[in-house]
Amino acid sequence: MKRDTKIVMAVVSAIPIVILSASMVCSWAIAHGASMRWRLVFRLMCHGIPSRCLDLFGVPMPICARCVGIYAGLLAGLIAFWLLPIVTERVMRTIAFIAVTPLAIDGLTQLVRLRESTNPLRLATGIAAGLAFGMWVLSAVERRGEERLSTS
Repeated sequence: MKRDTKIVMAVVSAIPIVILSASMVCSWAIAHGASMRWRLVFRLMCHGIPSRCLDLFGVPMPICARCVGIYAGLLAGLIAFWLLPIVTERVMRTIAFIAVTPLAIDGLTQLVRLRESTNPLRLATGIAAGLAFGMWVLSAVERRGEERLSTS
C-alpha cells in the first residue's frame, strides 16, 4: 500500500471509529440517566428513528441500524483492502455499485411503503455497502497515485 493510501486510510477510518464510539457512549449515558436530547447531536448524520435503531444498554442507539452497518462496513472495508491482495479500482467500483443495490432496494421499498424493513436487514445491507465502499475508496486513491507517478 502506498504512502498516500495509508494517509487516506488513517483519516477515513477515524470517521466511523469516532461516530460509532460516540454513539455507544451516548447510549450508555442515556441508559445511566442523561437526557435523550443527546441523540439530537447525531441528527446531522442520521434520522435516528428509535424503532429503526439497535438497542444498546437497553436504549436505542442514536444512529439507525443501517448507518451502524455502513460505518462498521466502511471500517471493515478499509481493513480488508489493507489485508487482501490489491483489487483494481474498476472492479471495486463495480462491486460497490452491486453492494449498494440491496441497500437501495430495501430503503426505497420501505420509503414507498411496499413493506417494512427489519433491523437485521438494515444492518446487513449497510455492512455490505460500507465494506464495498471502503475498499473502493482506497483502490481509487491507490490508482490515482499510480496515474500521478506514471505521468511525471
